[in-house]
Amino acid sequence: MPNAPVLKAFKHIRVPVMTIDAAGYISHSNAAADNLFGYDSSTMGMKVSDLIDVPSVEVLNSYIHPPEIDANIQLIMGKTSTGGQVPIAIHLTAWTDEDGLQHAMILRNLTEFVKAEKATSIELKRANTAINAAQIGVFEYFPIEDRAVVSGMWRKLMELDRDDPVDTQNEWRSRVHPDDLSIALEAVRLCVDGEQEKAKSEYRLLSKDGTKWRWMQVNVAGITKNNAGQVTSVVGSMSDISQRKEIELSLRDSNEQFRSAFENSPIGHVIFGLDASWWRVNKALCDALGYSKEVLVTKSASELTHPDSMQRSSEQFVKLSKGEIDHYIEDRRYIRSDGSAMYAKVTVSLVRDASGNPNHILCQVVDLTEQRRLNAMKGEFVATISHELRTPLTSVLGSIRLLMAIKRENLPEKAPRLLEIAQQNGDRLYNLINDILDFEKFSVNQMDLSLGSHDVVEQMKDAMQANSHIADSFNVQYELIADMEDAYGKIDPRRFQQVMNNLLTNAAKFAYPNTEIAVRVDDLGGYHKVSVTNHGEGVPYAFRDHIFSPFSQAKESDTRSRGGTGLGLVISKQIVEQSGGEIGFDSIVDDKTTFWFTVSKELRHPHKSLNDIGNIRQPLAKRERFTF
Repeated sequence: MPNAPVLKAFKHIRVPVMTIDAAGYISHSNAAADNLFGYDSSTMGMKVSDLIDVPSVEVLNSYIHPPEIDANIQLIMGKTSTGGQVPIAIHLTAWTDEDGLQHAMILRNLTEFVKAEKATSIELKRANTAINAAQIGVFEYFPIEDRAVVSGMWRKLMELDRDDPVDTQNEWRSRVHPDDLSIALEAVRLCVDGEQEKAKSEYRLLSKDGTKWRWMQVNVAGITKNNAGQVTSVVGSMSDISQRKEIELSLRDSNEQFRSAFENSPIGHVIFGLDASWWRVNKALCDALGYSKEVLVTKSASELTHPDSMQRSSEQFVKLSKGEIDHYIEDRRYIRSDGSAMYAKVTVSLVRDASGNPNHILCQVVDLTEQRRLNAMKGEFVATISHELRTPLTSVLGSIRLLMAIKRENLPEKAPRLLEIAQQNGDRLYNLINDILDFEKFSVNQMDLSLGSHDVVEQMKDAMQANSHIADSFNVQYELIADMEDAYGKIDPRRFQQVMNNLLTNAAKFAYPNTEIAVRVDDLGGYHKVSVTNHGEGVPYAFRDHIFSPFSQAKESDTRSRGGTGLGLVISKQIVEQSGGEIGFDSIVDDKTTFWFTVSKELRHPHKSLNDIGNIRQPLAKRERFTF
């Protein structure tokens, strides 16, 4: 038994220590040991089986294998004072004295170690689950023995059963594409030879049934070396990348198609950076402007764009590059290398990256120079023919009117009716020629407007009076509705009458018989809104998108019987928009249709003083009506 000085030192040791006598009782323990098992007082006198998960001192002694006199118990469960458990490690030493076999134990609390080991185990399980879910096969290659160990997922990727006795290395080599075998082995070689710490490669692998090639990617890392510096093992992973390769090949084909379409397109194409730098330009634009590709990309926009088009083009481009707009379309004039003008329609679009930020700009340039020249020739031809037709037609109509002025008794019986028919058809032909001439003038922007301040209501009255015979012929009636005392607008009276004539005529043609056509003017603040509303079949849905297109008519058989060229609304739209207004319509099938346009408001007649306004016209009373 230890003497008193030894026991005193024993109690002050901070490491948990205790001794067990031959009968299996705790003969000595220090405070650290007592605390380990949750006791405030000494555990002396307790049986060792009460503190440690061993049935007897003999079982405890069995951990020591003679001739050794000590042993390390890596993990055993201790019993706490509260009935719980504490994992401990024990360094056990045995000796024999006059009292028999004695044991000493140095104890270590493994609670934190067990927690860390458990956490590591959980992480490993999670990692293994993630690897399997991602279908990543893991292998370890031992170059000295030329041996490999593979995971179950690696076998699954190779379409091998777990218990398949096949040599995995030979099986893998036999199925790698012959052209790719050296590439597939290269990643392992680079790591084994010490040239790289990590490496990867991609190769084709034949399916087990031999029907298709799959793409695989191998990543190698985890190099282990021996004391001599030799690489003893490398760890790698294998994954199926066939889907990714298919996408890459598809993208490559798409890129090639885009490149071919871009380069071989007969229309000019440009890709710009956000700073207006040239990224790419195709041959069509080079040919159109007369520059080689090398020279064209050195030119700035100001050198290529006509000054008349430069300002608006620059403003739009700045907005686009900032992401304020996504695209714009404009007519633009360029300057060719020989100094001549090139007219083009330009479509400019912003391309954004995956995050939605502006990345680059696509520009399509359609050369309209030849089309513009042909249109001018056509316009000149139509104008010439129209003038040539109008001159003799004027004479013919004049002669007819002279004949109609002769007293009927001096004419044969059927002559007055024939002259009336001739005049009606002559007037229709004359209006047709005038519409064609007007249309051509608007098409080439040669229509001049004499805009001034005029009384809109008085102009509407004049138009209704002039078209009263049309209303009579279709058995309808015009009704003027005005809610204002002052309705001056910025108009060209002659062209205003032309717009009103078209709207009033169409309203009468397509109205139900014995109905009224409402002609009204409303105050919209800075504008007057003039509208013409009839009750009839309305505008068919299929025709609405084309109603302001040249030569468009809703029902061929019906409209032909009513007359018309299909140009009236087109010309009206041009007149209204060039006068600074808007034009449109609202229609309810089998109910009513309203055609409307706006006129910029003028406060007073520019040639009269405020005192003279009352002499120009008397203001209309509230909601006063005039019927024609």
